[in-house]
Amino acid sequence: MSRQQRVAGLLALTTVILLSVLATGLVAVEPGESVVVRRFGRVLDRPMGAGLHWVAPLGIDRIDRVRTDEVRRLRLGLAGIPGASDAPGAGEFLSGDQNVLRAEAVVQYRVADPVAFVVAVDRREALLVALGEASLSRALSRRGIDDAMGSERLAVAVEVAGSLRDDSDRFGLGLAILSVNLTEVRPPEEVRPDFAATQAARSEVDTRLREAQGHADRVLAASASEVGTILDRVHAAADRSVILARSRADRFRSILTELNRSRSMTIQRIYLDAIREQWPRVGRTVVLAPDEPLDLSILGPVDEPRP
Repeated sequence: MSRQQRVAGLLALTTVILLSVLATGLVAVEPGESVVVRRFGRVLDRPMGAGLHWVAPLGIDRIDRVRTDEVRRLRLGLAGIPGASDAPGAGEFLSGDQNVLRAEAVVQYRVADPVAFVVAVDRREALLVALGEASLSRALSRRGIDDAMGSERLAVAVEVAGSLRDDSDRFGLGLAILSVNLTEVRPPEEVRPDFAATQAARSEVDTRLREAQGHADRVLAASASEVGTILDRVHAAADRSVILARSRADRFRSILTELNRSRSMTIQRIYLDAIREQWPRVGRTVVLAPDEPLDLSILGPVDEPRP
């Protein structure tokens, strides 16, 4: 083999080795994934998105793959009895009315900033748990035990989620807090039977109060209806009285006008009207004393006797 051939073969081998080394720097990034590059231990500011990228080979650049579309879950508190690896008071919180609660919540989050996520890898989860349990403790301490276990459960979860978002941004964890679900809020096992009995008694009281309120509402509605009927009757009677009074007033005014025109004729007409009004009640029977004159004109016209 000639010298020229040996040089050409060496050059070809060198090229293959070089290409092989360079090929080790090719990085394929899948959709929903980000790659954070560490160059000589220093994290580069810009992560790699989906596609084919090249990094320095031979350990110059190291990569960390981070799923940015993955929803991660983290448990806060403890619903069951603490185990050997748990602290004695794990999962116990104090309510606003000085009652002990056992609570557990599940935090759902995803990676929002891959670089910050990789940098905080050593302290991320432990810090997030500490921050979440502190937020849960604050939220429960603002509410009584009944509210925390009942109507305020959703409000507690929303408050913890908002507090975790602020803390994650403040500590640069690179996380997006999606939601917090309060999965368990109950009294400790030692007092659970007594608490259940108390809750049953309160429920019974609430039921009786609702029944009493319903009865009161029905009685008030019936009373209002009866009062409305009576008022309608009173108003109708009042209207009739007013109409009758106006009619009598008009009649009195007309009589007064006639009286001013002819006093004697008006008095006689009033007298005759009164006699005609009262006469049917006595059956037209007249009893006279001896020598008392009788005016039969009030009985109407008398037919003349036939010859």
